[in-house]
Amino acid sequence: MKNFKSMASAVVIAAGLGLTGQAAQAADVSFMSFSYAEEAAKPSVEALLKGFEAQTKLTVEPLGYAWGDMQKNIFLRARSKTLPSVAQLSERWLPSFANVAGLVDLNEVYGKDKLASIFAPDALAMGQIGSKQNALPLISGSIGLIGNKAVLEKAGITKLPTSVDEFRTALIAVRDKVPNSVPYTMATKNNGSILLDFMIWNWTFGGEIIDEQGKVKVGNGDAGKKALGFMVGLMKDRLAAPEIDRPDARRLVAQNASAFFFDAPQARTHLRSFSGQGAAFDANVLPMPTPVTAAGKEPASIQWGHLLVQFAADGKANAEAPASKFISYLTSDAAQATFPLEQSALPVTKSGRADPKVTGDSFLAAWAKAAGNPRRNEVGIWPNAAELTQIIGEEVQGALLGQKSADDAIQAMQKRLEMSMANVNKQN
Repeated sequence: MKNFKSMASAVVIAAGLGLTGQAAQAADVSFMSFSYAEEAAKPSVEALLKGFEAQTKLTVEPLGYAWGDMQKNIFLRARSKTLPSVAQLSERWLPSFANVAGLVDLNEVYGKDKLASIFAPDALAMGQIGSKQNALPLISGSIGLIGNKAVLEKAGITKLPTSVDEFRTALIAVRDKVPNSVPYTMATKNNGSILLDFMIWNWTFGGEIIDEQGKVKVGNGDAGKKALGFMVGLMKDRLAAPEIDRPDARRLVAQNASAFFFDAPQARTHLRSFSGQGAAFDANVLPMPTPVTAAGKEPASIQWGHLLVQFAADGKANAEAPASKFISYLTSDAAQATFPLEQSALPVTKSGRADPKVTGDSFLAAWAKAAGNPRRNEVGIWPNAAELTQIIGEEVQGALLGQKSADDAIQAMQKRLEMSMANVNKQN
């Protein structure tokens, strides 16, 4: 008790003096997580924290923030020098944080060769920028299309659509035969979510937003205009709805009020929770390839995963640091055998993916088949990804709300993206 009181006093003094460096706190590790803020995932995160504390006798302070607020709050904490020990990121955010003071290169903590021996190559690559391992993966998968079997059957649809035309026909059937439904819960708010839907449809129509050399391509040719025009048409014909974000889509699908939405495989876990049916709702969850514009074309999907980053006052750490031990635990066989599966996602380690519970999961097998060859997020890889995402989200939303035509929105998007990328390309 005496030691605890002394530690608590030190925390108060440090806070009062405004000392710089890591946030002064009683816990050995602070963990900033969006999964902890999600109703469906919170119990699983709490189980991980209890497991770590029982194994190591170290304590963890969880800091829950909504997915859409995470980036903003990490930057605010960086400015106030109150960064957490460990933070959970969406894989597409990593470039935005590459230059944050205190970010630890995890190759220096665990060893590059050792990490390569433990993690699946595709999962490990999500956390790499240049020669640095800026993050380690926590769960992995892709962003793809999900159908709701119950809603489709109510609309008289017995076969999943494979073409864009069939997809639209299915949406019309749902609109006309399923009262008070949103046939496709397309993301129409939250720039980060809007980006994903637009990116997939842009690829579907043969477009590209930014190539690997940093050249903006979205306004070149007709693909971007066709993709956005397609999305605008869905809104106009009440096949999609305004003010829809990913959490809204999950709830509507779980309530059998929507037939299709884009999400990661962890959507199954959210649907189990929001439906109130648990695993019984799985029968309605249909992973499916994104419809294509012509037979023989590859369905579009996006690489996806959650990452773990570590912060230290000087950007240095060793494997014995409490935060390092916490990351080691989250990526251990014990954690990877439970947490990813509870989130309906793939483990990130080689041993985790070989687990019979993974290889025998029919949902994950169907997901992998439907995903095909997921493409890297072509916006998230750039250091100005946050600005790019904002530009794309604003222009898409402007067109969806009828504030400008699809053609005008795409041309405005092209010009604004070029201005944003100009500084990045100069630096390169």
